[in-house]
Amino acid sequence: MEKKLTRRVFLRVAGMGAAAVVAAACQPKVVEVTKIVEKEKVVEKPVEKVVEKTVVVEKEKVVKETVVVEKTVEVKAPVPKGKVIFWGHDQHPLDLAGAGFQQKYPEVKWESPHPADRGAKIKAAMAAGSGCPDLFWAEATDAQDWGCHDLLTDLTEELTPVKDQYHPAKLQETFIVKTGKYIGWPGDISVSGWYYRYDILEKEFGLKDEDINKMTWDDFILFAKEAAKKGKYVYIQPASGHPQPFEYVMHQVGGSLVSKDGQKITMNDEKGVLAATICKKLYDTGAALDVGWLQPPYYAALKEGTLIGAFIAAWEKGFWESALKGPEESVGYWRVAKFPGGEGIKYRTGIFGGAQLVTPKCAENRDNAILFMKYALGSLEGCALTGGWGIIPAYRPYLNSTLFTKARTPLFGDWPFNEFWASQEKELSPDYVRPAGWGALDALFWAGEFMPILKGEVGIKEGLDKFVEKATPDFERTKCKL
Repeated sequence: MEKKLTRRVFLRVAGMGAAAVVAAACQPKVVEVTKIVEKEKVVEKPVEKVVEKTVVVEKEKVVKETVVVEKTVEVKAPVPKGKVIFWGHDQHPLDLAGAGFQQKYPEVKWESPHPADRGAKIKAAMAAGSGCPDLFWAEATDAQDWGCHDLLTDLTEELTPVKDQYHPAKLQETFIVKTGKYIGWPGDISVSGWYYRYDILEKEFGLKDEDINKMTWDDFILFAKEAAKKGKYVYIQPASGHPQPFEYVMHQVGGSLVSKDGQKITMNDEKGVLAATICKKLYDTGAALDVGWLQPPYYAALKEGTLIGAFIAAWEKGFWESALKGPEESVGYWRVAKFPGGEGIKYRTGIFGGAQLVTPKCAENRDNAILFMKYALGSLEGCALTGGWGIIPAYRPYLNSTLFTKARTPLFGDWPFNEFWASQEKELSPDYVRPAGWGALDALFWAGEFMPILKGEVGIKEGLDKFVEKATPDFERTKCKL
């Protein structure tokens, strides 16, 4: 004879069934209990007691095995301590970021000695494996050279997650093709333009901002001839040698001194011939001032109004503002134009300088160094401090912010100079590279080896070939062989 389940037994079974759902994956004994439930149809009372006992025991087991105790423990990151030592040139913009960094991390001491012979010193320190700074402001070709020889800290893990926030042209300068590693933090994008005295150009030549920005190289060369007749100079060309404007124009035509893989010199190709031809025509105008770059005669010419223009990078503003004082020395009367355009011109800016931050493997405070990189060149606060001096950090969130675009500076008065630089950032060529070995060519410009071409002492193609021939031994010795 069958008997209906009592309410008490039903509740016990139901409770046990709910526990079975939770623990089914790891508690096979619950399945056995289900079989026992089916025996509830038996009328005999002893069986019912057994079931009740079984249910109670099994339910206790399930509760014990399914109860999870959660406890949240707050783990605080260790406070950065110690110091970070930086080597760079005098009047360095990173010292401004250093002050902000020390306020943010008061237990990390910022040290910036600015050794005059820092290039030779860091090479000696890396060779010895000791005495290295934690941070070094390295030109692209130096960083590529040291990275090729595995002397720099690998930043791939730190930089890869945020690499899309940096300009591709600057990011590639921190990447070593041979090893597949990032060895530097993208620094100054170093866009450039033609600085000019807008008051003199308008008063004496009838040229306004829009007229200058529309100029082709042919137009500019005609203007330079007119300026020379009036005793004015529109750029510098020291007789001792200087890489500009050739390297600038080489960038403009989409060329490069060396191939993208860094294995071959290319400055004497058809693009190099075009760039050299433009430079020769410009030099023939007589509008180039023979003074040393950033030397007292250079600044004197700016102050007196004889040097009314110059092909220079954005970062030079910082040096000018240190040397020029007040409106009587031309402060407030400068603006910047795009480089001239015309046939064969792809880009209207160029690169001069534009270093990156690296950390030698022999540095003692590498964690603090990386922390500083992220602050100075990867945060709005740090970039605003660094960029206030004159360099332009490659961090795109900063370039797109009003902290950058709305900035004003004494040299340019109320003119929105950073809005101009923001547009120039889009004019950077991805094909202009400065890998290991590039310095062998750049050094010859500084040594005056390009001057025979400008002076007409040798034909353009022949002169370029001779230049390359002279640079080849050092280039082959210093390039990063794949």
